[in-house]
Formats: sequence, structure tokens, C-alpha cells
Amino acid sequence: MKKRRLKKLLLKNKIVGLKVVKSKVFSFKNKVVYEQQKIDFEALDQDKIKTEQEKLDDAEEQVTKQKSKKKKVWNLIFFIINLVVVGSILIYQVMHENITSFADLKNLKIYYLPVLFGIFALVMLLDTHRTNFFLRRSNSRSRPALCYKMCAIGKYYDNITPMSTGGEPAQIFYMKNRGLSASNSISVPLARYVVSQISWMIVGLTAVFIIIFTGVMDANAILIVGLVGFAANFTITSLCLFLSVNKKIGSKLVTGILKLLKKMHIIKNYEKQYERVMDTVSGYQTTMQMYAKNIWSFLYAIFISILIFVLTYTMPYVIYIMFGGTNYSLWANMLVFGVIVELASSIIPIPGGSGMNEISFSVYFADIFPAGTVFWGLLFWRFMTYYIYILQGLFITIYDYFIGNKKYLWQSKKWELENESNVFKEEQIRKYQMSRLRKTRSKK
Repeated sequence: MKKRRLKKLLLKNKIVGLKVVKSKVFSFKNKVVYEQQKIDFEALDQDKIKTEQEKLDDAEEQVTKQKSKKKKVWNLIFFIINLVVVGSILIYQVMHENITSFADLKNLKIYYLPVLFGIFALVMLLDTHRTNFFLRRSNSRSRPALCYKMCAIGKYYDNITPMSTGGEPAQIFYMKNRGLSASNSISVPLARYVVSQISWMIVGLTAVFIIIFTGVMDANAILIVGLVGFAANFTITSLCLFLSVNKKIGSKLVTGILKLLKKMHIIKNYEKQYERVMDTVSGYQTTMQMYAKNIWSFLYAIFISILIFVLTYTMPYVIYIMFGGTNYSLWANMLVFGVIVELASSIIPIPGGSGMNEISFSVYFADIFPAGTVFWGLLFWRFMTYYIYILQGLFITIYDYFIGNKKYLWQSKKWELENESNVFKEEQIRKYQMSRLRKTRSKK
């Protein structure tokens, strides 16, 4: 019986003195190994720290690349491309449609402009709350100001990098430089990313079902591109969720797919791509494990994320009302159109989906907006969903350079002194209790 219990224990832990125990070659002599060697938990912790340090180094490297002259030149080029696209659409509409000058917009309800900025502020507030929620779940102190700046920095880098790949590394790097532990600096942005992806999949799936069963949209090239974008995002997210649940089967599946892609000369560095995929899967797995014991917290985070998407896709409707729209029953339809516009632009490898966003908006909303106003609607919508995040990120970068970094140094010094004071206080209380105990014993 002892032999069986020992075998089960060894096979459960898999690691004995940092040596793998294989069930096929298991014998009772392993009992000697177990008795003589203990599991080196310190070494395991060092491996974990090493992995976290590698992730931090990778995030720092990516942020440094974004700040390089070469990347700045490319960002400027992409920004110019975006302006050229908007200009081309303006020229096209001038040649084919009658655009009402801004001064001649008689039905303009300018008082809806604060509503637009209010929606933007609410989106940032919810994003900040969600991030701070993740931070508190990771047993760290509440820091809403840091969470707001982290969200803004992430949005900024998402909008200046192709396929929105720069936000997460920038957030990890920023949080580490603001005094968070390596573990929290990695886990909080990862949790935010995973929950956003799952929520985005739910919103996209709902929009696709509405289109299929209600026929709210006619089939066209942009709808097809949008559905392709949804299929790609849905497949990747579903695969990551599956791999995070069953990593053993998942690793074999990833290995097979990557080897096939390498043979087809689609990817070059197999090892690097494998590492990236498994890192993403680990992020999903870590987040799922974090909320496995409290499903209501997970559902709450999902609800907040879905609300953020709904508010963002409500902006075209508010802009439509602002420019004189009178059909107040179009909210649901315009919400679905907004999702398809986002899906269509998600597969464009240009920052902010430049080009496809503008074209999709013009195609879907041209017949909805009052005559001569769709171009102005496009400009307002693009500013509220793209340019404003770039301006916000630049403002925070400048603020931190002149004020924020110095303020954080003073704040960290204050926390350090508070911790020292608490330690001193606890030590004095302990000494007082010990002295009282000695006096009590001496009296006896």
C-alpha cells in the first residue's frame, strides 16, 4: 500500500529533485530517490521568475522599437496614408455627391457633441475600472490613476501599430516601471486582453446571427470581408481557449500546424512562432485559472467588456442624430453595421485599419445619413474612435515626461516610508507584548 501511495504521489507531482518520473520505468528504487532528494521549490520559482523576466524584456524591446527613428518614420507614413485615404473619399464624394458645407448644415444639433465626448469618457472610465478590478484581483492595491494611464497608453500603441499588436507590451512595460511586481505587470494586461477577446467574439457572433436571421444587411464585398475577419478572429480565440483547457493536445496541434506552415514557406522561424503561440495560450490559461474559483467575477468582467463595445458602436448612431437624423429606431441596425465595419478593418495590416474603416463607413451609412452629411459624420466618427486615442496617448506621454515621472518617484518614496513606519510599529507592539508576557510570568 505504501508503495502504491508513493507511486501516485510521484506521478502526480511529475518532478522529483528536478528529474522527470516516467510511469513506464517506475520501480520501487525510486523510493530511495524520493527519500534522498526533495523537490527544489526555489529552483521552480527561479524558473518562473526567469520566464516573467523574459516577458518583461520582450515587452521592453518592443516598446523600444516603437520609439526608434525607423518606427517613427513608419508611423508618420501610416498617418499620411490615413489622411490620403480620407482626402480621396472627400474628392470622390465631391465629384459624385453634393456635400453640404459645415456652415450650411441647418439641422445640425451641436448639443449632441458633449454626448459623444461623454460616451468616450464613459468608455475610458469602464476600461479603467475593469483594469483596476483585475489589479485588485491580483492582490495588489487599488490604483485607478495608473490603470487609466495604462489603458490610454495601450490604446495609443494599438492605434499606431499594424494589427493592433503594440498595446499589450506597452502596458506591461508601463506597469513594471510604475512599481508593480513582474507577475502583476504581466497578468493584468493579459487578463484584460483575454476578456476583451472573448467579449469581442460574443459581440461579433451576435452581430453575425442578427445578419443571418434578419437580413438587415445586403450581401456585398465589405460584408464578405467582415465575415472573413470574424471567422479569423473567432477561430484564433476559440483555438486559444481550447489549447488553454487542454494544453497537452493543444501543443501537439500547434506543432503540427506550424510545421505544415513552415513546409508551405508561410513562416520561417518555427521555434519563435511556437513560443509566441504558447505564450498567448498560457495567457488564456492563467486568466481562466484566475477566475475558475469565482465565475461571477469573470462574468462581471465580460459584462463590462461587452458594454464598452456597445458604447463604442453606438457612436455612429449619436453622430447620425447630431447631423439631423430623425429615425430613432435605427440604433440596433447601426450597432450591427458598426461591428461589421470593425470586423472588415481587423484584417487590414495597417494601423487603425486605415482605408477599410473609412470605405466601410461610407458604404454602410451613406444611405442612412441625411443628404450631404455622411462625410462630416465620417470625420467625427473617425476622430472619436481613432484620432482621440492617439491625442490622449501623446498627452499622457508628455505629462509623464514633465510631471508624472517625478510625481511617481515622490509617491513611491512615500509608500516606502509608510511601509517602514508600519514595520517599526509592528515591531514596537511585538516588543511591548513580549515585555507584558515576561512580567506576567515573573509574577507567577
